[in-house]
Amino acid sequence: MAKEREKWAEFGWQGIRLRVPEEWNLGRVDGDRDSGYVRLDDAEIVRAEIEWRTVKGQVDGSVSTLVDRYIENLEKKAKKGDIPFSVQRRAKFLGDKRWLEGRDYETFTWEADFRAFNLAIRTDKSRILLLRILTRLDEKPGGHVEAIFSSLEDRFQDEAWFWSVYGLAFLMPADFKLESHELKSGHIQLSFEKEKEVCRVHRLSLAQLLLKERELGDWYPVFFKKQLKDFDVETVTEAVGGHPGLRVTGKPRSRWRQLLRPLPMVNPRPRQFMDSRVWNCRETNKICVVDHLFRKKEQQGDLAERIADGYFCHQKSAETEPRDHAELAAGSQ
Repeated sequence: MAKEREKWAEFGWQGIRLRVPEEWNLGRVDGDRDSGYVRLDDAEIVRAEIEWRTVKGQVDGSVSTLVDRYIENLEKKAKKGDIPFSVQRRAKFLGDKRWLEGRDYETFTWEADFRAFNLAIRTDKSRILLLRILTRLDEKPGGHVEAIFSSLEDRFQDEAWFWSVYGLAFLMPADFKLESHELKSGHIQLSFEKEKEVCRVHRLSLAQLLLKERELGDWYPVFFKKQLKDFDVETVTEAVGGHPGLRVTGKPRSRWRQLLRPLPMVNPRPRQFMDSRVWNCRETNKICVVDHLFRKKEQQGDLAERIADGYFCHQKSAETEPRDHAELAAGSQ
């Protein structure tokens, strides 16, 4: 399952955070902050699956009840597919369980066409997580399974959540909800909303190619022409996190100019202001962008600057075992 001197990376989604081998990447995602599913794959197979759900009441929130239903469904699927299936409840694959003390949880394993190590845990009064690590039947997982499980954290109650996918990593205020995501080759974008505010975080690959024979300030308004068409834009050269960058501000175009556009009354866009940060991370050959859109000028604040400051565009990979649970709880420094 794991190579010697494995490189590790932080993964974060919907308030959930854990550390996994660097080559594990997002394969599928469904749902929202209340109920959802994430799958992480390597180049060969599915490696990890995370499910979460918000629960109410002690009965509905019982971990054992959830595990009962989950195993029952697995047994039905295995029987239907004529696949040999075995399960071990309360399996002892975790050596150090001090970080689980006082929590409602269950560990279990099952074997079918793969071997799965599972932890179901009620992380607080309102949410249950199920983390599943998969290996081939002929594979020796070693200590990596325990290392991944012990790094698991649910930061649902935190003021800011850590988001990380395909090397894009940043902190976002928890009251901004993920509304959409685009995970295209070369361009990743996550869009968050809070009432009438929008915050978009981008990462574009191949910066050297995109900026060939032109400066960042020349490239930006051309590449984002469609997104900028409703704004009068001002661009100022300004370093971001020590990188060459831009500060871009925008105010709504005049009503008269908008009336000159064809079909102005069909799905008219709301008048918005914009505050953005754009920078070229030469260490990773990436262009990073943070956009904050808001309806009233007094809503501007410093959100774009704070997101840019918490944007980890060139983290160093760790070649050691993942940090333990207590260290992870303290957060990144």
